[in-house]
Amino acid sequence: MTVRFGPMMKSSRFASVLALALVGSLSLAACGGDDGDSVAEDVETVIVTETPGGDDSTAPTDATSSPTEPTTTETSVEMTIAPTGEVDQAELAEDIQTAQEVTDAWWALHWNEYFTGSYTPPNVVGLYDGYDEANAPTCFGEVLPPGNAFYCPDGDYVAWDKTLLELGYEIGDSWPYLIIAHEWGHAVQADLSMDLQSEQYELQADCLAAAVLYGAARDNPPTLQFEPGDEKEIVDGLNFIADEVPWGMSGDHGDSFQRIEAFNLGRTDGVPGCLPGMTN
Repeated sequence: MTVRFGPMMKSSRFASVLALALVGSLSLAACGGDDGDSVAEDVETVIVTETPGGDDSTAPTDATSSPTEPTTTETSVEMTIAPTGEVDQAELAEDIQTAQEVTDAWWALHWNEYFTGSYTPPNVVGLYDGYDEANAPTCFGEVLPPGNAFYCPDGDYVAWDKTLLELGYEIGDSWPYLIIAHEWGHAVQADLSMDLQSEQYELQADCLAAAVLYGAARDNPPTLQFEPGDEKEIVDGLNFIADEVPWGMSGDHGDSFQRIEAFNLGRTDGVPGCLPGMTN
């Protein structure tokens, strides 16, 4: 991967260009089907389930009244994805680490601009192999499956499956930033009072992810800079989640239009745009 989405890259593209890329992509989002020329012979099959269920035992911080309840519904739908090439594991590991650091640092710096209490980052289990059930993490007694990423209130941790990160990384190296900022958004939701949690909690996590990534790019000095192509990778990633994976279908995470709209709202309006009753 020659174009990197990481901290302090040489090239930077800000508001006007990013707006054109994200908003302009809305006309294409619902048409995001498979391109016949891109189908590979080797197909990976991933069984995906929803976030394991939980209870109300998670202790909220000073800013909370109750935790976000995870989804308990399981699916048995198979997702078939055609890998397009090898992933540079060293680059992926670097982007994962950078995404964690940028996301955590942004929330630590800006938390008190929006919320009371203290910011407490989630524990980071990080990368796991969902096919290795003996060593995969558990959430409320259930082993985390392959092909997914999670925030688990039981242990207050975030984790992302190796297969999901590798397959998405073929879309582009902005993928781990999108996934990690999204799951971190769920951890933030769990620390908010119920009146600040959206019923569309997956779309709210998309919105919070954008608020963090573009907020980091706007900080002075910026901790993240976009390079040409990064915003298209983000749109492609949102389409991929909405259209291809069972846990990302419209009844759960939102369809392509909804996901891009939610992400774009976080880009333009920041954290207030993601919170019920706080938009102008």
